[in-house]
Amino acid sequence: MSVVAQLPLAVQLPDDETFATFVAGHNQELVGVLQNLPKGLVYLWGAEGVGKTHLLHALCAQAKSAVMYLPLAEMHQQVQPQILQGLDYYPLICLDDVDAIATSKAWCFELFALLNRVKDVGTGTIVVTAKQAPSYLPAALPDVQSRLQWGLSMHVRALSDEQKVSALQVRAQVLGLRLGYEAAQFMVQRLGRDMRTLLTCLARLDRASIAAQRRLTIPFIKDVLDV
Repeated sequence: MSVVAQLPLAVQLPDDETFATFVAGHNQELVGVLQNLPKGLVYLWGAEGVGKTHLLHALCAQAKSAVMYLPLAEMHQQVQPQILQGLDYYPLICLDDVDAIATSKAWCFELFALLNRVKDVGTGTIVVTAKQAPSYLPAALPDVQSRLQWGLSMHVRALSDEQKVSALQVRAQVLGLRLGYEAAQFMVQRLGRDMRTLLTCLARLDRASIAAQRRLTIPFIKDVLDV
């Protein structure tokens, strides 16, 4: 079992975000690379809601030794950039939403130093995520943008609507729910295409289903989610 390092704020990784629950779609090759993670820098980029955070959680779950996971979008205003100091000896460092700190010179300075140390040590892997490809990242320090382009850059592609239906059904099964094809298709069509939103709605349905002892039918989904 992997060990996620303690941070100055509570970070609770979900148990259900593993490679087994990630519907890869057009990301099969990318998933294969992550399951046999190379040393050095890996840069995952893609639009909001395509599964970048899920993939980092899956890497943490897969790890056989201590890892450091930092959700930068959530924590960068609560901690100082110096939190990046001394992380280079972790075998795996996961920095989620690096674009959240890219416009800060203080954060960029520490990130640049961390990237250099990881490269110099040569025994670990640092995986970062962002919405933009590294060449388009609006970094406060040009050296950071340049250094991020040295690593392996992979585009995380969005699922098709049919694949999102499958992803919802897989996650429902993990929760112990039965979500039929038509009900899952209804959710995708009516609730938007963002997977994070869809999974949040599924969690609401899980709680409501337990409370009401009801199956996930389309009328029940309409009633709970007011759609």
